[in-house]
Amino acid sequence: MMAIIDKLIHYAKIHLDLLSQDEIFIRNRLLELLRLDDYTPEFVADDTLANLSVPDVLLDELRKFIGDNEIVPPLEVERLVGAVIGTLSPLPSVVNQRFWHLHAINPSQATDYLYNLQVKNDYIKKTFVETNIHWIANFTENFLEITINMSKPEKRNEDIARLVKATPSGYPKCVLCAENSGYYGRDDHPNRTNLRTIDVTLDGASWFFQYSPYVYYDRHCIVIDYNHEPMNINRRNMKILLSFLDQFPHFFIGSNSDLPIVGGSILNHEHFQGGAHLLPIMHARTREEVFPNHFAGVSCHVLQWFNSTLLLKGIDKDQLLDAAEHIINTWRTYSDSKLDIISKTTSQHNTATLLSRKVENEYWLYIILRNNRSDERYPQGIFHAHPEYHHIKSEGIGLIEAGGLFILPSRLKRQLSVIEEGVKDHFSYEQIMAAHPDVAIHKTMINFLEQHRDDDVKKQITKYVNHVCRAILENTAVFKQDELGHKGWGRFLKEVNK
Repeated sequence: MMAIIDKLIHYAKIHLDLLSQDEIFIRNRLLELLRLDDYTPEFVADDTLANLSVPDVLLDELRKFIGDNEIVPPLEVERLVGAVIGTLSPLPSVVNQRFWHLHAINPSQATDYLYNLQVKNDYIKKTFVETNIHWIANFTENFLEITINMSKPEKRNEDIARLVKATPSGYPKCVLCAENSGYYGRDDHPNRTNLRTIDVTLDGASWFFQYSPYVYYDRHCIVIDYNHEPMNINRRNMKILLSFLDQFPHFFIGSNSDLPIVGGSILNHEHFQGGAHLLPIMHARTREEVFPNHFAGVSCHVLQWFNSTLLLKGIDKDQLLDAAEHIINTWRTYSDSKLDIISKTTSQHNTATLLSRKVENEYWLYIILRNNRSDERYPQGIFHAHPEYHHIKSEGIGLIEAGGLFILPSRLKRQLSVIEEGVKDHFSYEQIMAAHPDVAIHKTMINFLEQHRDDDVKKQITKYVNHVCRAILENTAVFKQDELGHKGWGRFLKEVNK
């Protein structure tokens, strides 16, 4: 019975930096958590725990122990598991000290240390993340990365908008707040006892760094303001992005827009996302270099990309920020009725999504022009995924997808499999829908596949999804890839160049 305690302690000594001098103290904390009032050593150490790359087997044993002994109600088991592994994890102060010691040697060693710790203490559920489906969609000019994410629920734009207007309440105020570190959680708030964050000063302000539990790409991190303040796109935050790159030049960093529909899923707490990955947009070529004499020390490029993106390059941060601020301020008040671009009605509509990275000693800042206006034809957004594509994705297109990495909902794994088998068996749309009602939303796809029955069905499904993802990104473009769009670009660039 007590072997689970010994195994947990042994695992923590190997993988979570638990010191022998703290062993008795931590053991007693575990006895308290698991409501045990006695202890007798039972476990004989072997190589099994030492060879674990993830703690899944051990935590499954812990779950069984909790369930068999009815320590907590079934709905609370996962929170207790998190509390146990969180107790075994080093304190935030210890993690910070180790992180910055390694950072002084090499920033990538520091970020690797935190990542590996969060895998070993189950904050990043690596086994689960590895069930995500990923592929590359190649097109003539560019490519997209597409994933079906099995770990994150699909969110509706109306829910996101409601959160922005909601008055912060409770503790913590949101899932990004610093107070989440070590928090046990509740039915409407996730357990974060095993979360570890790193304090980081950016342009003189207090922020903190952590990894995303969903890990969309290599070293997917979140950089969060200590203050619970709404998202903003302004000079201050662009300066903070560049400050982050100075400390972590091996990462990219970006900011979602500050408006619903074209922003991320959390807009009521200022945060950035980054990581050790080059998004597809970062491979896009320059279509046209503009403003050759307008911004001192800064080159500006219109990218050959699916949405409307300017790339600024410069060595001097202040010069780069001057250029970016001017472009964004011009865009905020810019309207073009020929292209359905209206900057403001009863609320602000024009904003930007930002991505940045450092290439040698040069800062690269990607400014993706966004507009969140809706109308009767497109009630969920004119420059949002159009309704005919919502069966694949209806969520807002945040910085990761605007940069070319699509995160598709987990429901698609099952739905696409059902459709593939149904089409292979020559079932009609009606027959497939009768057996699987939620597939009704995919009528257009099934009709497409029925026209290609003689082809490889799986490849045709992939081709269809690729086309939809590209179309969604093109929907978000304020200046389309056509003659009208090119003329629209010209009018806007002329306004910037005044």
